[in-house]
Amino acid sequence: MNKFEIQLADRSHLPAISKLYEKYLDFYQVDITGKNPQDYLEQRLINNESYIFYAVTETGEYAGFAQLYPLFCSLEMKRAWLLYDLYVDDQYRKMGVGKQLLQRAEIFAKEKDSAYIMLSTATDNFRAQSLYEKSGYEKDTEFLTYLNHLKP
Repeated sequence: MNKFEIQLADRSHLPAISKLYEKYLDFYQVDITGKNPQDYLEQRLINNESYIFYAVTETGEYAGFAQLYPLFCSLEMKRAWLLYDLYVDDQYRKMGVGKQLLQRAEIFAKEKDSAYIMLSTATDNFRAQSLYEKSGYEKDTEFLTYLNHLKP
C-alpha cells in the first residue's frame, strides 16, 4: 500500500487541490461554465468557512481531498461538521486514501469537541457508501432530509 500524508490545506495548496475539485465536480456532472472552482475554494478558506484536508503521496502528488463546513447542533449544544466533499483521484482509489481522509476529519472534529460529522452521497454511489459504513458512519433512518433548491 502506498503511503499518503494527510495535511490541512492553506491557500498555497489550492492550485493542486482545485484540479482534484474539478474532477470531483465532473464526477457529479456539474457544469462549471462561468465559474471558478479555485476561487470558490479560496473564498471558503479566506472567510474561514471551511477546512480542507488533502492527501499527498511521498512524491508530492495530490491524491484526494475532503472539505468540511462548520455547523452547530442545537440539541447537543456543540459544533457539528458537514463533510460535503470527499474525492480521491482515480489512480489512487482502493489504496486507503478515502479512509485516511475520513480518519483525519474525525480527529479534527474530536479536537474541536464536536457532536458529529454528517455527510451525504449519491444513492447509487455504493463504493462510497461502503467506505462510510466501514468507517463508522450510520445511515440516518430517523430523520428525512429536505432541500429547497432556490432558483433565481
